Amino acid sequence: MEGDPGPAVRAAGTLRAAVEVAWVGPCAALPSALPRADRLWFEGQLINEGRRSAAACAAAVRAAGGPAVLAAPDGPPGLVCVVNRQGIALVGRAAAWGLERRRPYRVALMARALNPALGRALAMASRARPGDVFCDPFCGSGTVLAERAMLGPCALVGVDRDARAVDAAGRTLAGFVWAGAASGAVRTGDARDLSFLEAGAVTALATNPPYGHRQGSAAANAELYPAALREAARVLRPRGRLVVLTADRRHLRQALAACGPTLTARSETIVWMGGLLPTLGVYDRTAAPP
Repeated sequence: MEGDPGPAVRAAGTLRAAVEVAWVGPCAALPSALPRADRLWFEGQLINEGRRSAAACAAAVRAAGGPAVLAAPDGPPGLVCVVNRQGIALVGRAAAWGLERRRPYRVALMARALNPALGRALAMASRARPGDVFCDPFCGSGTVLAERAMLGPCALVGVDRDARAVDAAGRTLAGFVWAGAASGAVRTGDARDLSFLEAGAVTALATNPPYGHRQGSAAANAELYPAALREAARVLRPRGRLVVLTADRRHLRQALAACGPTLTARSETIVWMGGLLPTLGVYDRTAAPP
């Protein structure tokens, strides 16, 4: 928003990773002091092995026509370099890696379904712990719920006011509710009224509410966000974790202010989603004020 730069751009969502960014800019301006990496990938094909500077790899990617990913050979890479067809390079360390759009659970998708890398980033930011009661009150087709289930045993609670989304999320989660990996249910409802949950029943709540761009409207968010966050604060137990991904920073901040001392900010990071620059906000539930 004009006059509201927000926090510095520090993270990115791509097809394969959520990245904490160390540097972004034209390939030709890549600093030679950036860390080195081991392998250069271009559209799934291994191009080069051996240690090369990020600048050299980005130049090769640009010549090949990009986009590409530069990564260490095994496991989550220490360094990732993503280059688009316009020659803009983004270099940083991966927080979540190997998250293809074709995740096995993605059997029923709604339009504009959340990128799995960002779903994983939301789940990871929720401080996943065994035995969590994890809620997403804007669950859509269930990407965030599924990514949390992949992090360990938990109870899942999904809510969406669109019956089609509830059906899609139920099919998404069907593969996880086995052998104790996850339990829970998805239901039709409103994020502003989670009365089926008792106060303090949830240990973590992570969600991607409408921004007012492709879904909803800014005018609707003026009422939706404060009501949804008040309800989130009610169902979260003290020291529970709230994670919100939204590009409507103005209404998010107004909603946080309306919640008073019940929610305290831990971090706010802008993420890149190929056009929009939403904020990934992490907040802690404090004890209720006297």
